[in-house]
Amino acid sequence: MIYTEEKVLSEIRRLTRRDLRVWVREGLVRPAMSESGPKFDDIDVARLRLLCDLRQEMALTSDAVHMVLSLIDRLHQTRRDLRMLLAALDDQPRDVRRAVASRFRAQLEGDAPEKDR
Repeated sequence: MIYTEEKVLSEIRRLTRRDLRVWVREGLVRPAMSESGPKFDDIDVARLRLLCDLRQEMALTSDAVHMVLSLIDRLHQTRRDLRMLLAALDDQPRDVRRAVASRFRAQLEGDAPEKDR
Protein backbone atom coordinates (compact mmCIF):
# COMPACT_ATOMS: atom_id res chain seq x y z
CA MET A 1 0.00 0.00 0.00
CA ILE A 2 1.16 3.55 -0.71
CA TYR A 3 0.68 6.26 1.92
CA THR A 4 0.80 10.04 1.62
CA GLU A 5 2.16 12.11 4.48
CA GLU A 6 -1.42 12.78 5.64
CA LYS A 7 -2.32 9.09 5.56
CA VAL A 8 0.80 8.19 7.56
CA LEU A 9 -0.08 10.78 10.19
CA SER A 10 -3.63 9.46 10.43
CA GLU A 11 -2.36 5.86 10.70
CA ILE A 12 0.26 6.65 13.37
CA ARG A 13 -1.49 9.09 15.69
CA ARG A 14 1.50 9.51 18.02
CA LEU A 15 3.67 10.64 15.09
CA THR A 16 3.95 14.39 14.62
CA ARG A 17 4.39 16.06 11.26
CA ARG A 18 7.60 17.64 12.58
CA ASP A 19 9.09 14.27 13.62
CA LEU A 20 8.05 12.70 10.33
CA ARG A 21 9.76 15.40 8.30
CA VAL A 22 12.89 15.39 10.49
CA TRP A 23 13.23 11.61 10.19
CA VAL A 24 12.82 11.80 6.42
CA ARG A 25 15.36 14.65 6.22
CA GLU A 26 17.82 12.67 8.40
CA GLY A 27 17.38 9.62 6.15
CA LEU A 28 15.95 7.43 8.89
CA VAL A 29 12.99 6.81 6.58
CA ARG A 30 13.41 6.95 2.81
CA PRO A 31 10.05 7.32 1.08
CA ALA A 32 9.80 7.55 -2.68
CA MET A 33 9.55 11.17 -3.75
CA SER A 34 6.96 12.34 -6.25
CA GLU A 35 5.78 15.70 -7.55
CA SER A 36 2.98 15.62 -4.98
CA GLY A 37 5.32 14.81 -2.08
CA PRO A 38 6.72 11.75 -0.34
CA LYS A 39 5.08 8.38 -0.87
CA PHE A 40 5.51 5.89 1.97
CA ASP A 41 5.13 2.13 1.69
CA ASP A 42 4.31 -0.47 4.35
CA ILE A 43 7.98 -0.86 5.29
CA ASP A 44 8.30 2.90 5.79
CA VAL A 45 5.23 2.89 8.04
CA ALA A 46 6.61 -0.03 10.08
CA ARG A 47 9.92 1.81 10.43
CA LEU A 48 8.08 4.97 11.55
CA ARG A 49 6.23 2.96 14.20
CA LEU A 50 9.58 1.59 15.39
CA LEU A 51 11.01 5.10 15.47
CA CYS A 52 8.10 6.25 17.62
CA ASP A 53 8.73 3.33 20.00
CA LEU A 54 12.45 4.04 20.21
CA ARG A 55 12.11 7.80 20.70
CA GLN A 56 8.90 8.07 22.69
CA GLU A 57 8.45 4.86 24.65
CA MET A 58 12.10 3.91 25.15
CA ALA A 59 13.35 7.52 25.24
CA LEU A 60 16.48 6.73 23.21
CA THR A 61 18.67 9.61 22.15
CA SER A 62 18.99 10.50 18.50
CA ASP A 63 22.45 8.90 18.37
CA ALA A 64 21.12 5.69 19.92
CA VAL A 65 18.22 5.60 17.45
CA HIS A 66 20.64 5.95 14.54
CA MET A 67 22.74 3.11 15.97
CA VAL A 68 19.76 0.79 16.52
CA LEU A 69 18.44 1.41 13.01
CA SER A 70 21.91 0.89 11.55
CA LEU A 71 22.15 -2.48 13.29
CA ILE A 72 18.66 -3.46 12.13
CA ASP A 73 19.54 -2.46 8.56
CA ARG A 74 22.73 -4.54 8.74
CA LEU A 75 20.79 -7.52 10.04
CA HIS A 76 18.31 -7.26 7.17
CA GLN A 77 21.16 -6.96 4.65
CA THR A 78 22.83 -10.04 6.16
CA ARG A 79 19.57 -11.97 5.84
CA ARG A 80 19.28 -10.91 2.16
CA ASP A 81 22.90 -11.96 1.57
CA LEU A 82 22.30 -15.35 3.20
CA ARG A 83 19.21 -15.94 1.07
CA MET A 84 21.27 -15.17 -2.05
CA LEU A 85 24.02 -17.52 -0.85
CA LEU A 86 21.51 -20.29 -0.23
CA ALA A 87 20.00 -19.78 -3.68
CA ALA A 88 23.48 -20.02 -5.22
CA LEU A 89 24.18 -23.13 -3.17
CA ASP A 90 20.93 -24.70 -4.38
CA ASP A 91 22.29 -24.40 -7.93
CA GLN A 92 25.33 -26.51 -7.08
CA PRO A 93 25.65 -30.27 -7.53
CA ARG A 94 24.43 -32.45 -4.68
CA ASP A 95 27.95 -33.46 -3.55
CA VAL A 96 28.96 -29.80 -3.25
CA ARG A 97 25.83 -29.00 -1.22
CA ARG A 98 26.55 -31.95 1.09
CA ALA A 99 30.18 -30.93 1.55
CA VAL A 100 29.19 -27.36 2.43
CA ALA A 101 26.49 -28.56 4.84
CA SER A 102 28.95 -30.95 6.49
CA ARG A 103 31.55 -28.21 6.88
CA PHE A 104 28.95 -25.84 8.27
CA ARG A 105 27.82 -28.38 10.88
CA ALA A 106 31.44 -28.99 11.85
CA GLN A 107 31.94 -25.25 12.33
CA LEU A 108 28.85 -25.03 14.52
CA GLU A 109 29.99 -27.96 16.64
CA GLY A 110 33.52 -26.65 16.95
CA ASP A 111 35.03 -29.59 15.05
CA ALA A 112 36.54 -27.54 12.25
CA PRO A 113 40.29 -27.72 11.73
CA GLU A 114 42.30 -25.21 13.74
CA LYS A 115 43.28 -23.22 10.61
CA ASP A 116 39.61 -22.27 10.07
CA ARG A 117 39.11 -20.67 13.48
